[in-house]
Amino acid sequence: MIVREGVSKDIMSVLNIMTRPPLGVVRQFSRAVFADRLIGDELMRMTMARVSIDPGSSSSSVVDVMSAFMHSWRMALTERPVKPVLFSDAALIDALPEPPDDKRLLLLMCDVMGLMPAQAAKVIGLEGDPAATLREARQALTIKRQARAVVVEDEPLIAADIRSILERLGVEVAGEASSAEEAVNVTVASKPDIILADYNLDGRETGIDAVLEINESHDCPVVFITGFPDRVLQGDEIEPDFVISKPYTPDNVRAAVVHCLDARRA
Repeated sequence: MIVREGVSKDIMSVLNIMTRPPLGVVRQFSRAVFADRLIGDELMRMTMARVSIDPGSSSSSVVDVMSAFMHSWRMALTERPVKPVLFSDAALIDALPEPPDDKRLLLLMCDVMGLMPAQAAKVIGLEGDPAATLREARQALTIKRQARAVVVEDEPLIAADIRSILERLGVEVAGEASSAEEAVNVTVASKPDIILADYNLDGRETGIDAVLEINESHDCPVVFITGFPDRVLQGDEIEPDFVISKPYTPDNVRAAVVHCLDARRA
C-alpha cells in the first residue's frame, strides 16, 4: 500500500508507532542509525542495560523508552576512556562512527520510525520548531555519489512507485525482481549499492532468504518494506538491518535510501 504525504499519513503513523512494543521501536531505530543489524543490536543492548526504565511496563511509552535510549547513548559517548578495554562496551562505542547530527536523527525518527516531529524533538532534546527542522532535513537529502539499486517487489504498482521515487532521487534502478530467485540473479549480475525489498514475496517470508544468499557474494545495505515490522524485528538471528513500514510515503523511502547510502556500515 502506498500513502502520499498528508494528514491521513500522519494519523496512521502516530497510531502505528504508539501501539508498537517500545523495545521493537528502539531496536528498529538503533539498527537504522548504522544501517546494520549486529551493531544496532549491540548498541541497544548496551544502552538499555544502563537505564532504570522498564521497557516492558505498560506505563512506559515509546517516547519514554526512546528518550532513555538516547540519554544512555549520549552518556556512554561522554564517558569514553582514552584506552578502552578490548571487547568492552566502551570499546564498542569508541569503534562506532560519530552519531548522526540532530537533523538526521529527527529525519530517521519521523520518516523511518513514524514519530511525530514534536515527539522526536522531545527524544532528541531539540529546541526550536521541529516541523521546520524536519522540512530542512528533507530538503537537504541528496545522493552524494552515483548509486545503483535493485527493487524486489511482487506487486507491479508498488515496484513502479519505488522505481519512480528512486529515479527522482537520482538513483539508477539497475534491476527489478518479483521473486527470491530473480532477486539473487539480478543482484549478482548488477552489483547494486542498495536493495529495496518486500519482506513477504507471494505471501511467503522469502525476501530475507534472498538477501542472505545475495550477501554471500555481494554486501550492500538492504531496506526491507513490510506491513508487519514487529514480526520481523523480534531479536532473532535472521532479521533485516533496515525496515520501513507499509503503508509508506515517498519521504519514508527517500530518508531510508539516502541514510543507508551515507552510513558507514560495520
